[in-house]
Amino acid sequence: MTISYDEEFSSLMLRWRGSIWKAVLKDLIGFYIAYYIVLAFQWYLLDEKGKEYFTGWIMWCEIGAQYIPLSFLLGFFVSLIVARWWEQFNCISWPDKMMIMVSACLPGNENIVVRQTIARWSSLQAAIAWSGVSVKTLKRFPTERHMVASRLMTEEEYDLYMNTDAPHGKWFIPILWIVNLIKLQKKKGVIDSVQMDMLLKQVYSYRDGFAMLFVYDWIKIPLVYTQVVAIATYGYFFICLIGRQPKLDQRSMEKEITILFPIFTTFQMLFYLGWLKVGQYLMNPFGEDDDDFELNYVLDRNTAIAHMMATELADQLPSIGAPMVPAVPHTRASFKIQDVIPKSHLAGFKLSEAEMKLIKPEDLEEHERLLEETKVTNRQRLGTLVRAIEKKSRTNATINEDDE
Repeated sequence: MTISYDEEFSSLMLRWRGSIWKAVLKDLIGFYIAYYIVLAFQWYLLDEKGKEYFTGWIMWCEIGAQYIPLSFLLGFFVSLIVARWWEQFNCISWPDKMMIMVSACLPGNENIVVRQTIARWSSLQAAIAWSGVSVKTLKRFPTERHMVASRLMTEEEYDLYMNTDAPHGKWFIPILWIVNLIKLQKKKGVIDSVQMDMLLKQVYSYRDGFAMLFVYDWIKIPLVYTQVVAIATYGYFFICLIGRQPKLDQRSMEKEITILFPIFTTFQMLFYLGWLKVGQYLMNPFGEDDDDFELNYVLDRNTAIAHMMATELADQLPSIGAPMVPAVPHTRASFKIQDVIPKSHLAGFKLSEAEMKLIKPEDLEEHERLLEETKVTNRQRLGTLVRAIEKKSRTNATINEDDE
């Protein structure tokens, strides 16, 4: 199952299982070995002229490494993988809703055998389907006889299952058994058409998760993109074997600081290789890596929950009538926690008394009358202004004629 953690940062860095150290340690050691082999070759086997020539190779590799868009490739690749990883987890089928509906539509001791059978077949369905996608579940049920030994399947069911000719897979057979059992209850009059429809909807929803997992197992991330990312990452650090070497020629040692340990390259390996390993580990979340989904636990949990809902919880009902308190009390520890009560962004919005005054019909009539009077007054003023302008224009014209 995925690694759970809630420690402080200092102790979190010391974790091994599922950590970056476990993911990149072998690659990091291999890089160091190759790096110091090249360094020893440069230090002991090359003369001064050879070191100057090798410095040219170092500079050429430094420039060449800049042309690999590693951050872009890894970022898009890992975001795609993580989204796919979470979608696959959401496709894991849980029988809770289906068994709640079964308990609601088939209550009473007279239906307990039917409820138990549906619960068992739901676990059988998961065991068969998940054995086709999960290595851990396949190791638990390598053959159908192991399902019989686990009492998820009877001998009669084993014969029916094995004698069914289904070249495209037969993982869905237990679902059909559940559907046929529901149809039988409808035929007997135990449930009506509405209840049958509600039960079948939950059965269909339960089946859809298994189908989607097979689709994800069938349709992988395109191989070419996975190869591009892997070649870009490992090719980048192969170039760094030379491009990050110290320059040991006399001219460079006089001008630059010579450091024999690749400090910044180590950080880059932790970041980039760790990024790549995340994508590789999460590409198939049903394997045996540290962060893969533990479907065996999910199967155990679902079997226990389905059996409980089919038996002891199906008709369990406490006494009613106990009063409900309006406020839930705190402990001394929880009372110290300052809860932030959510508020609307308009909680502090206020209007003045004049703005909050209601408008009456007579106010509207008075407003319209004043508005009409204002329009008339404005028209009169505009007419007076136009006449004054025309009079002034005629006066100016007369003066100009007299001057001429």
